[in-house]
Amino acid sequence: MAQVTTEQPKTMNRWIIVIAAVIVQFALGAIYSYSFLKPAMMAFAATLDDTTGLLPFAFALLFFAILMIPAGRLQDKKGPKIVAIFGSLVLLAGIVLSGIVALPGSGSIWGMVVTFGMIGGGGIGLVYVCPIACATKWFPDKVGLINGLAVAGFGAGSILFNFIYKFMALDASTLGSTLILAGLMMGGMALGGSFFLQNPPAGFKPAGWEPPAPKPGVAAVVENWETKDMVKTKTFYLLWAMYVMSAICGLMVIGNFAPYGKKIDPSIASITVYIAAIAGVCNAAGRIFWGKLSDKIGRVKAMTILFLVQAAAMMLFAIPSMITWAIFGNLVYFCFGGNLALFPATTRSFFGAKYMGLNYALVFTAYGTAGILGALLAGPIIQAMSGDYTVYFILFGCMSLASLGLSFITKVPTRGK
Repeated sequence: MAQVTTEQPKTMNRWIIVIAAVIVQFALGAIYSYSFLKPAMMAFAATLDDTTGLLPFAFALLFFAILMIPAGRLQDKKGPKIVAIFGSLVLLAGIVLSGIVALPGSGSIWGMVVTFGMIGGGGIGLVYVCPIACATKWFPDKVGLINGLAVAGFGAGSILFNFIYKFMALDASTLGSTLILAGLMMGGMALGGSFFLQNPPAGFKPAGWEPPAPKPGVAAVVENWETKDMVKTKTFYLLWAMYVMSAICGLMVIGNFAPYGKKIDPSIASITVYIAAIAGVCNAAGRIFWGKLSDKIGRVKAMTILFLVQAAAMMLFAIPSMITWAIFGNLVYFCFGGNLALFPATTRSFFGAKYMGLNYALVFTAYGTAGILGALLAGPIIQAMSGDYTVYFILFGCMSLASLGLSFITKVPTRGK
């Protein structure tokens, strides 16, 4: 009698997906180099102050968050590849157009807001959720770690672009050519990685893996929550509020890290890029560390620890000395990176993988809200304090403490609550 054998369908090596996700996120992470672009932006549009100088960055964050919503829905339906490819092209167009706008050497900030902020930031939003949702579907056994690895590329992307902007000796006259180069690089890398993104076959499980018993703070998902049901839960709004208040800490340090350092000691201008490179490493490392930690102790416990450490780092960063600027600024970057790993991992653990794209896109609107709130508050606070950043950073540190408080009442959602 002939022997009957059954073969598992062949699938691609799932680590290829992770590598592609990191490459895509690395390209998107150039947005975090904005503190090196800001002085040239202010020179380009001479009427800018500390508030309006952040406008292109703030609008990039806003459209990043807004465009994630349709991107999340589309990638849930059509798959990650096609959405990520389209978004990469939009990103390339937006940043290159901002360079063309800047070529004359002077002009209006609103051209930068439209091209760099709305189009470029929108392109990032279209791409961002695709590698995250895709990679975690291949790794149900390592959700926190893979989220951390995927978004670590985003944190590390600023390292390369910090050096590019420094090498180009950025001022109003070189801003245009620099942005064109940056746009081609960002779009090209994102496009290349996007071609490798694909979801696993239906019902995919890693060989020999079975879902473990849940740990405290980590949901054992037995069903996938549609977005319309997710938004009816108290848990969703707690996650959203914590994300706003925690993300705003890191975003405001990122947007002002280099200017704050130069204000403390103008002589460090030549080495700021190297310290910022360390910050980029901390940002990336934080995503991996906090994601892995949440796999071990639970999502909410990891958040609670992160919010406490981040609040302390913000308070100490506010002390105007080079030692506190270097040490605690990098610690804020380390914690900020953790937010970008913990919140998608928590969204997936609490609400399931099937609708992860749209569900996390909605949670991620908190990030865009944080960017706009920070930009609106930054200038008035700094101006009121005559350029003193101390109160500015203490205020945002208090927001991390507020997130800490909310973490104690955040629970795994259940139907009807």
